[in-house]
Amino acid sequence: KQWYQRRVAITAGPVTRTVDCLSELKQTPETDSFLALDPKIYRKTENLLPALKNTFNDVYVFVVGGGSYVEYQNLMTYSEQHPGKRIVYGSSEMMDSKNFLDQLTKLGSSSS
Repeated sequence: KQWYQRRVAITAGPVTRTVDCLSELKQTPETDSFLALDPKIYRKTENLLPALKNTFNDVYVFVVGGGSYVEYQNLMTYSEQHPGKRIVYGSSEMMDSKNFLDQLTKLGSSSS
């Protein structure tokens, strides 16, 4: 799937595709193992069957490890193309190209 911004095609990254599938309740093999942690979506039965019928408009994405500015931009473009979607993106560390290459260099030198 592609979203267009300023006549430049932006291909959705894996986090953006996951957000799209989960927030729009699309069934895909990649998202079948995800759990919804909203107590309001469960019916009051013993087996707690999910009662998902409505899509989500508020999305919080947190990446443990290096987040990327490209994925952040993909998510912001996605939210602009889907009015009403509010997405908050965070990570334990934001990686730019220099930091990423520095970490690769450190990993390569420590394995020698």
